[in-house]
Amino acid sequence: MEKTHSSSNSNPLYEKYIHKSYVYRAYVCLHLLLLLSFLTYRLLYSLDECCGVIWIIAFCCELWFSLQFVLYHNLIWLSVEYKAYPERLVRRYGGVPASKLPSVDIIITTTDPYKEPAIVTANTVLSVLALDYPVEKIACYVSDDGGSPITFYSLVETLEFAKKWVPFCRTFNIELRVPLMYFSKIPKSSDPKFLQQWQCMKNEYEGMKKRIADALETGHVTLDSVSENGVNDFMYKSSDAKNHSSIVKVIHENKVGQEKECLVLPHLIYVAREKRPMVNHHYKAGAMNVMARVSGVMTNAPFILNLDCDMHVCNPKVIQHAMCFYLDCPSERACGFIQFPQLFYGTLQDDPFGNQLKAVFNILFNGMNGIQGPVYGGTCCFHRRKGLCGVPPQTFPADQHYSKEKCLIIKEKEFQAEAIKSAFGVSSALVASAEAIMRDNGFQNKSYPSLTIEEALKVASCSYEANTAWGKELGWMYGSSVEDVMTGLKIHSLGWHSIYYAPEKPCFMGCAPGNGPDSLVQYKRWATGLLEILISRLSPFLGMNRQLTLRQRMLYAYCTMSTITSMAILGYVLLPAFSLLTGKSFLPKVEDPAFTVAAGLFLSMYGNGLLEYLMCGCSVREWWNNQRMTLISRLSSHLFALFDVVMKSIGLSETVFVVTPKGCENEGNEGDFTFNSSPLFIPPTTVLLINLAALVQSTLQIVGGQCEVKDMQFAEYFCSVWVVINLWPFLKGLVKKGKRGLPWSVVIKASALALFLSRAWLR
Repeated sequence: MEKTHSSSNSNPLYEKYIHKSYVYRAYVCLHLLLLLSFLTYRLLYSLDECCGVIWIIAFCCELWFSLQFVLYHNLIWLSVEYKAYPERLVRRYGGVPASKLPSVDIIITTTDPYKEPAIVTANTVLSVLALDYPVEKIACYVSDDGGSPITFYSLVETLEFAKKWVPFCRTFNIELRVPLMYFSKIPKSSDPKFLQQWQCMKNEYEGMKKRIADALETGHVTLDSVSENGVNDFMYKSSDAKNHSSIVKVIHENKVGQEKECLVLPHLIYVAREKRPMVNHHYKAGAMNVMARVSGVMTNAPFILNLDCDMHVCNPKVIQHAMCFYLDCPSERACGFIQFPQLFYGTLQDDPFGNQLKAVFNILFNGMNGIQGPVYGGTCCFHRRKGLCGVPPQTFPADQHYSKEKCLIIKEKEFQAEAIKSAFGVSSALVASAEAIMRDNGFQNKSYPSLTIEEALKVASCSYEANTAWGKELGWMYGSSVEDVMTGLKIHSLGWHSIYYAPEKPCFMGCAPGNGPDSLVQYKRWATGLLEILISRLSPFLGMNRQLTLRQRMLYAYCTMSTITSMAILGYVLLPAFSLLTGKSFLPKVEDPAFTVAAGLFLSMYGNGLLEYLMCGCSVREWWNNQRMTLISRLSSHLFALFDVVMKSIGLSETVFVVTPKGCENEGNEGDFTFNSSPLFIPPTTVLLINLAALVQSTLQIVGGQCEVKDMQFAEYFCSVWVVINLWPFLKGLVKKGKRGLPWSVVIKASALALFLSRAWLR
């Protein structure tokens, strides 16, 4: 392991640790040798002994798996970890005045106060308002894409509670500043004063929680109690969330010196962008671009933290952690954005639905640190506003400007007002903010957002982006339902690097989907968006003049091509069954030397996967659940995502963005897979039925003496058994009832499809 310092300073704010495992690299070389050996066997295999169609399908699948293996291990060939020292940051930049520290705009996005419970959003806002950072340096923006008066009302209630909650946290040095999580446990302190205050705060929180719940239940808010905060402005808009004007409300404005220090809170601003029928609003990417513009004209902090409404801040010093990198990196190029891990609380034991993604963050993202940096994960991410503004990193002396080849909006080595206006839009305030950020003068942020509401309403209109570069060269990218990965790709293409940082104490924790259907819907959205990137103008295979390294292109190729892998997996889980039904082998016999190679590949693949999970502190059961869920999602979500993108590319359908319900209730199912009538469950059920039919036929042939054990297709039989074991939740769903049972509509459609495919193959 190598350790490098971030700077020449004897007390760096962060350190970088490089891990090189020669044992792992030897394993990769050995596995690659086995793959090449098996592909050679496939090429030399006599077509007389194997059906031509089976041989072609098997070879194509195996070739694709080999490509995916190379791309995957390119990601983790070199592992890099970081460690920050926020206490050194305080010594270097703290004290009076605190103006040396840069400002941060924090953007929280929500859409529906029912699917994304308002109380969950309120807790995220409270965790932000209570951060250990100079309050005059923080602005908290809440983007309500549903334009709901209930969401606004909940924020007004949140502010009133925050005036008591934040002083309580600071007085008693509370580390976990998320009431939803903090009050779930009884404090261990024996201090009577603290216990009295704790009980009072809990009662206040329960009161706020009840008022918000009542508003959700009745569908309306108490207007008289909040009319001074502008809730009446919601009355003129249509009840349709897709047809209303812009709403920007400064719920709280920080005015230093006018309140007692303990009561000072950061800015809290509510934004609901304008929406009109027949206008493409670009889902979350459109909302984020509105927030980038609104925050630009109101506070214009040089750094932006974006959070989903259910991603609470669990470490009040998280901004200090991020600033260790931004203020001490050797060049700004090295730190375009910082991605923190997305961790979850209230999860079921052993992660039965594969939502926690522990191995992804611990292994893949550390590996991405060894290239050009990790992909942008959509939440828990600190951005440099300059990178979002489409400006490449500074690579010249500070007194020089960027060349026009380097930046879309800079011409002839000078900041041209007309070029910037064309890119950013007609708002003079936004253009001025962009110029300040480009010249690195963004640290001088504005103090009174209430004076800029009129301009904020202007940039939040749905017509503002017309004939601008928003969504194309600026801000969050359009064209994919995973705007985060696409935006990160654009930032990397400009030459920026990124950092994945996982401190010992988690900084963010949120809620993961608590059942099978919600998990598969989320997987489908991710798979659809990634494939959309592959065929977009930002495809990693296009744009040779981009500032992307070869390995970084391979990284994005692996991510965006993962959806296509579903076709290879579908072929490989059906081939054993069809081989058993027809009696034609496509895998080597037990006595064949190639059987040892096939068995070695199987053990190597699953053994390495298990080892990766064990190294991340996961259990064997958790590894099994995750790899099983991977197969299920490949046979359901990814297949439908592939179909949707194909239909969209030929103009027969449009991408539909489905909001995944938030909340940590697991419906009391204790990890049991639940089902509904969604067509997502048809392909896995079909695969299960075909493999069951093949196993039953082969078993009966052996028992009936029609086939001797020595002549049986052992490899194919084992593979079919393995498929059935992986689809065990669906096998249980065939015999169970209620939510845990497969609906008859799904079973009937899957049976018909299985019968059709079997008869077509047997012909």
